[in-house]
Amino acid sequence: MTVNDNELNKIKEKMMSEMMNPNPDANGEVKVLTSDTLQEFISKNKYAIVDFYATWCPPCKIMDPITREIAETYKDKAAFAKINTDQNNAAAAQYQIRYIPTFYLFKEGKIVTNFSGARKKKDFIELIEKLIKEKS
Repeated sequence: MTVNDNELNKIKEKMMSEMMNPNPDANGEVKVLTSDTLQEFISKNKYAIVDFYATWCPPCKIMDPITREIAETYKDKAAFAKINTDQNNAAAAQYQIRYIPTFYLFKEGKIVTNFSGARKKKDFIELIEKLIKEKS
């Protein structure tokens, strides 16, 4: 297989971009994931926060605007996503989701902590701050 200079430069640019931005999905939005896209999201973002939710869940509805506000506040530091457990049974089983909402906080692809149920915004922020400041 022959790789020309143009292709090689594209590969180099992509690698440099990934090195310069450890959280490519950190843009102030909450990305919607599926069982197929969950692992990629976790692995490509240094700090990833994932909300396992259901549309019929009252505490999930309480946490949704809080999560969106925090995602905007931390748009340069952490990537936020949510995954519907009713539509993504494989992901719910993989992470042993028993209660919703359940939030998982990842650093460099590894689980740092998780919690279930509604939380006050300030308590959620404290967990994120701890995640970001924790040494690897």
